[in-house]
Amino acid sequence: MSDRNPKFAEQLASARPTTRHLISSILFDAWPNHAAAVDFGIDSQKHYEALYFPIREGEITPDTLDAALGDGQKLTALVREATSNPHKDVEFHTSWDLIPGRDGTGTTEKIGLKELRSESAKARTSPSREVNQEHDRDDMDR
Repeated sequence: MSDRNPKFAEQLASARPTTRHLISSILFDAWPNHAAAVDFGIDSQKHYEALYFPIREGEITPDTLDAALGDGQKLTALVREATSNPHKDVEFHTSWDLIPGRDGTGTTEKIGLKELRSESAKARTSPSREVNQEHDRDDMDR
C-alpha cells in the first residue's frame, strides 16, 4: 500500500483519531471499535468489506476516508468507485447524516457567521420566549 501512495504515513498521521483507528483495524484484520463503526456507517460485514479491500489496495487513501467521515453519501461514492470493492450495491448511512441542517453538501459550512447570529437573534426573540418573559415579570410583581 505504501508503494502506491508514498504519503500514506503522513496522511494517516494527519487524519482524525477515528479514521486512524479504522485504517489500523483494517490493516490488522480487526473489527473497528464502536466509534469508528458508527462514524463510518459500518453496519455489517458487507460494509466493512466494502471499505476493507479498497483501503488495503490503496484505492481509498487516509485523506479521502477522513474527508468522508460521518457522511454516508461520500462513503457510498468512495466505495462504489473502488474497483476492489466486492459489494458495489452497498449504501452507507451514518448517524451524522441525521443532524438537522447537515445534508452532506457542506451546507452548514456555507452559512456565515452573520447568518448564524441572525438565526440566534431570532431564536432569542421568539414569541414563546417573550410570553415566558412576561409571565416571569408577572410572577416577580406578585
